[in-house]
Amino acid sequence: MLKNNPVEVAVIIPTLNEEEGIAWVLSRVHKALGELGKNYHVVIVDGGSTDKTIEIAKKMNAEVIMQKGKGYGDAYIQGFNYVLKKYKPKIIIMIDADGTYDPLEIPKLIKPVESKEADMVIGNRFQQMQEKAMTIVNYVGNKVLSWLARIMLGINIKDTQSGYRAISSEVLEIVPLREKGMPLATELVVGAYIYGYKLKEEPITYRRRIGGKSKLNPLKDGYQILKTIVHLALRYNPTFFAFTLGALLLIPGLTLGAYVAYHYFFTGVKYYIKGLIAIIMTLIGFQSLLLAILSLYLKRMELRLLKLLHTRRS
Repeated sequence: MLKNNPVEVAVIIPTLNEEEGIAWVLSRVHKALGELGKNYHVVIVDGGSTDKTIEIAKKMNAEVIMQKGKGYGDAYIQGFNYVLKKYKPKIIIMIDADGTYDPLEIPKLIKPVESKEADMVIGNRFQQMQEKAMTIVNYVGNKVLSWLARIMLGINIKDTQSGYRAISSEVLEIVPLREKGMPLATELVVGAYIYGYKLKEEPITYRRRIGGKSKLNPLKDGYQILKTIVHLALRYNPTFFAFTLGALLLIPGLTLGAYVAYHYFFTGVKYYIKGLIAIIMTLIGFQSLLLAILSLYLKRMELRLLKLLHTRRS
């Protein structure tokens, strides 16, 4: 940390009983940013640790503030507001305290933001994941949620749930954040994208956590994230969502049509009413599918125009 100079980079780390990993994380944060010659400041947002987390953090030159609310998202929102108001950094780093993310990779996340290539850089965990760093349930869940975000919202990010990011302070000053739990990661990506900011992914190493117990509940948090994705899809692209639901009529329509056709050709039995229903359902489903595809492309065109306007304003 450089004295008497404006803070260039603020690092925010939410904690709750992370005494095993916090020293390793902080030592590598100091090393990475010290070698870059950056004036930086580390803020720990603690959710009420009962172990030595706070004591260790303070000894290692990190500022500790106590979380007023509860939850992963709540800790980050409080941390964002605190550093933006007090230190006014150019870049904010999100990173966990359990050692799953390597702070020595901070420089490659910062670089695209500094060069204006991106406004937010997200660490992609799937390209360099160590063995047993993530359970099968979490792995599949993260993949599915990221895929849904790409399909329903048109965001070309392969790891939307990653908690390792470098973000321009402007993004956090403009994009409204409301999610208090794990869905904050999705809300932040979607919000930045909708507001016309440039997103970029960088491959990162994802490691096994250093001791302690994960706070993630795969089923509960996965459901909350899925609900957030659906909510954001309804808010930002409702026509695509509505027509996609209509397109589901293709499944019963084609199934019923196949049933009617089978009996017509092979048994001689004619189901006029069922056949008419099958035709109606198939036509509605097919038209809805075409309209869903059209609405998705129109939404993407709208977002490109918003990004172009944002680029010209800046």
